[in-house]
Amino acid sequence: SVIIMDNARFHRMAVLTEMAQKQGHKVLPLAPYSPELNPIEKVWANIKKHLRKVLPAVGDFMTALLRSSYFN
Repeated sequence: SVIIMDNARFHRMAVLTEMAQKQGHKVLPLAPYSPELNPIEKVWANIKKHLRKVLPAVGDFMTALLRSSYFN
Protein backbone atom coordinates (compact mmCIF):
# COMPACT_ATOMS: atom_id res chain seq x y z
CA SER A 1 0.00 0.00 0.00
CA VAL A 2 0.96 3.64 -0.41
CA ILE A 3 0.87 6.26 2.34
CA ILE A 4 0.59 9.83 1.03
CA MET A 5 1.81 12.47 3.47
CA ASP A 6 1.71 16.23 3.33
CA ASN A 7 4.72 18.27 4.37
CA ALA A 8 3.87 18.76 8.01
CA ARG A 9 7.09 18.77 10.01
CA PHE A 10 6.16 15.62 11.94
CA HIS A 11 5.40 13.77 8.67
CA ARG A 12 8.92 14.40 7.42
CA MET A 13 10.53 12.57 10.33
CA ALA A 14 12.71 9.74 9.03
CA VAL A 15 11.46 7.43 11.77
CA LEU A 16 7.91 7.55 10.35
CA THR A 17 9.13 6.66 6.87
CA GLU A 18 11.24 3.83 8.27
CA MET A 19 8.32 2.46 10.30
CA ALA A 20 6.02 2.54 7.29
CA GLN A 21 8.59 0.85 5.05
CA LYS A 22 9.25 -1.87 7.63
CA GLN A 23 5.53 -2.65 7.51
CA GLY A 24 5.69 -2.93 3.72
CA HIS A 25 4.21 0.46 2.85
CA LYS A 26 5.57 2.93 0.34
CA VAL A 27 5.64 6.57 1.49
CA LEU A 28 4.80 9.20 -1.12
CA PRO A 29 5.22 12.85 -0.03
CA LEU A 30 3.04 15.54 -1.57
CA ALA A 31 4.64 18.43 -3.39
CA PRO A 32 5.47 21.36 -1.05
CA TYR A 33 2.34 23.25 -2.13
CA SER A 34 -0.23 21.33 -4.11
CA PRO A 35 -3.65 23.05 -4.03
CA GLU A 36 -4.78 21.08 -7.08
CA LEU A 37 -4.58 17.93 -4.94
CA ASN A 38 -6.69 19.50 -2.20
CA PRO A 39 -9.97 20.94 -3.57
CA ILE A 40 -10.83 22.75 -0.32
CA GLU A 41 -7.93 25.12 -1.09
CA LYS A 42 -9.99 26.67 -3.90
CA VAL A 43 -13.00 27.11 -1.64
CA TRP A 44 -10.94 28.87 1.03
CA ALA A 45 -9.26 31.04 -1.61
CA ASN A 46 -12.68 32.25 -2.80
CA ILE A 47 -13.88 32.90 0.75
CA LYS A 48 -10.71 34.84 1.60
CA LYS A 49 -10.98 36.87 -1.61
CA HIS A 50 -14.56 37.81 -0.78
CA LEU A 51 -13.75 38.66 2.84
CA ARG A 52 -10.84 40.90 1.81
CA LYS A 53 -13.42 43.11 0.13
CA VAL A 54 -15.65 43.21 3.22
CA LEU A 55 -13.12 43.30 6.08
CA PRO A 56 -11.78 46.85 5.69
CA ALA A 57 -15.28 48.24 6.21
CA VAL A 58 -16.10 46.01 9.16
CA GLY A 59 -12.75 45.47 10.89
CA ASP A 60 -13.64 42.21 12.59
CA PHE A 61 -13.30 38.86 10.85
CA MET A 62 -16.27 37.18 12.53
CA THR A 63 -18.55 40.17 11.93
CA ALA A 64 -17.51 40.27 8.29
CA LEU A 65 -18.10 36.56 7.96
CA LEU A 66 -21.58 36.75 9.45
CA ARG A 67 -22.57 39.84 7.43
CA SER A 68 -21.11 38.50 4.22
CA SER A 69 -23.49 37.83 1.34
CA TYR A 70 -21.27 34.87 0.53
CA PHE A 71 -23.01 32.87 3.28
CA ASN A 72 -26.49 34.40 3.01
